[in-house]
Amino acid sequence: MKKSFILLSTVFLFTACQSSTSAADSPFPTPSAVTAIKLKDVSDHWAMSAIEGAVKKGYVDGYEDSTFKPENNVSRAEFVKMVITAIKEPVKSVSSGADWSSPYIAAAINKGILRESDFLIDNVNDPISRLEMSRISLRATDVTLQNKAIQIDNDSVMYNAAKMGLIQGMAKGALEPKSSTTRAQSVTIIERILKVNQGGTLEIDNYAVGNAELELKHTNIFTVMPHIFGGEQIEKWNPENLTLETGDGLYKGTMDQIVAIDLEDPNDPNLALLGDISKLKWFNGRSFENSPYVESRYMNSYVIYFKGHVDFNNDTNIYKSSSTLPIFSLDGFKNGAPTDSINGILSSPRPLFFKTSTDVPALIIPKDSITDSYAGFSISAPAIPPAQNYNKKIFYSLIPEKIIKQHY
Repeated sequence: MKKSFILLSTVFLFTACQSSTSAADSPFPTPSAVTAIKLKDVSDHWAMSAIEGAVKKGYVDGYEDSTFKPENNVSRAEFVKMVITAIKEPVKSVSSGADWSSPYIAAAINKGILRESDFLIDNVNDPISRLEMSRISLRATDVTLQNKAIQIDNDSVMYNAAKMGLIQGMAKGALEPKSSTTRAQSVTIIERILKVNQGGTLEIDNYAVGNAELELKHTNIFTVMPHIFGGEQIEKWNPENLTLETGDGLYKGTMDQIVAIDLEDPNDPNLALLGDISKLKWFNGRSFENSPYVESRYMNSYVIYFKGHVDFNNDTNIYKSSSTLPIFSLDGFKNGAPTDSINGILSSPRPLFFKTSTDVPALIIPKDSITDSYAGFSISAPAIPPAQNYNKKIFYSLIPEKIIKQHY
């Protein structure tokens, strides 16, 4: 924040009495008997319980016309005030001529749930974003993060807030970190903060966690397929490993994301990556024309979809110019009987396609397929034989013991 923010927070530390914010200065509803009156605009609202609980606890009020206006936006200052009031953090009095929110901002900084770098003091009355709300909420529930020496990047904020249940996703788990926040959403988040601080656990939106994991880790396999990829990591997952540069310096390709999709879930956030599923086939190893359609009887499966790009290819005589991403492979899954694929039995991972073998960069994995003791991924350059392909194992983990016991 600007230097003025730091100076203001220093002044507040020297004031001694409890704050007294006037109705004229604060954009909050004036505390009144409204708290005892049934709010007339929340009876059928999704956040009714949280709103009524928040009003009862006294960290937010209704308006004098007995409304709450749940869809009104909340400013950064308002959200900070509600959090500080809800967690009962001591607040100093407002100094003469200062903004009504100054004592709450100072208390939040002193507590460690707000940083001078979070936003400019001049913008404190702008609507708070979901990202900013998530960051404050995380710090309000984690003493470690209240240490001013600890910083957390934006993607980690959204991932950890979703994983804890502090935030739920919008439609299909969409994170929308830049979107503004309503009064209803704000009190819902604060009720979750209070529950966590009291030792409770929260409902988790796995769609939101998966979406956040994709942004942070460039994959969602740990959320969608934890029973396969959730064991001890031998080759640890690291997004930096998703780039392959050949030893001859002629080719470089990057796997941008490795996306897990649950075909049985019609609301899977990443299902649209596959296009028209009614036309999608899995390759039986013999004939594109006679390969089975996925939708007919193979939806009890996962799909691993590979998104990537070629950074450079300086010799198309050595590396295929038609490849739009590195060559990928899935390791650790056992093959079924030699005749399974020809007979339409999907017993091991197989390539997906619409018309040709390379038009869908994905593999279908039957949910009852048998794994070895580990599973993982490798990438390589699209070398034209006999050129070297520089195969690179980018990740593998041990299969959780309980899964192995189910197969043996």
